[in-house]
Amino acid sequence: MNETVWQQVALGKGFFEKSQYYEAEDCLKKVVKAGGRYADVFCMLGIAAHERQALEEAKEFFEAAVELNANYVDAWLGLSLTLVEMGLYEQARTAQEKARHVRLSSPGEMDAYLKQKIANRYSEIGEILTSSGWPAKAIAEYQRALDLCPEFVDIRLKLANAYMDGGNLEMALEQLRHILHSQPDYLPGRVRYGLALYSLGRTEEAKVAWEYVLQKNPEHRVAKMYMNLIEAR
Repeated sequence: MNETVWQQVALGKGFFEKSQYYEAEDCLKKVVKAGGRYADVFCMLGIAAHERQALEEAKEFFEAAVELNANYVDAWLGLSLTLVEMGLYEQARTAQEKARHVRLSSPGEMDAYLKQKIANRYSEIGEILTSSGWPAKAIAEYQRALDLCPEFVDIRLKLANAYMDGGNLEMALEQLRHILHSQPDYLPGRVRYGLALYSLGRTEEAKVAWEYVLQKNPEHRVAKMYMNLIEAR
């Protein structure tokens, strides 16, 4: 590769790291046009295309990335997420299993940054499945994310919500207790904890949970709404 193309790669990566995807695409497509076939370049192009919802284009870029490097976890996960959004769920599952296989078979321990990236990708897939009315499938994705990053309370809250959507209130409570044990003042978790208790008919316990929220934030709109609901009854 000549020096000019290398400069385009460096420029593209710089734009990509700043989330300036339009500029990154412009540089990286020049690399591909010049004959450069590099897995990381295709993966970045896939992510950039996905950001602007050009899903078919994103799919092609991610496929090119894993064709060049079958052990590229981030590209497999990007492909999986794209396929889910295209409604190609079986293909998405295959791509996800590829990512999982690579992760499990790779020697050594993943660094924290990679774990976080993969966990967030699993969480994104879980959100799509939740919004599509498949809480049971979403639960599996959130659990995979937490296996990598158990300290991510926002993902654990999504897991609890998925359990609630699926009607499993006891499992939702278990996840919410886990959150509040580590972060007692995480108000979104305490609000949902109150709702899970209320849904189980444990109204007084729910009231205590929402009163705690209002002590911390007297203007919390959701907690106030739930307290008004109890008072109205």
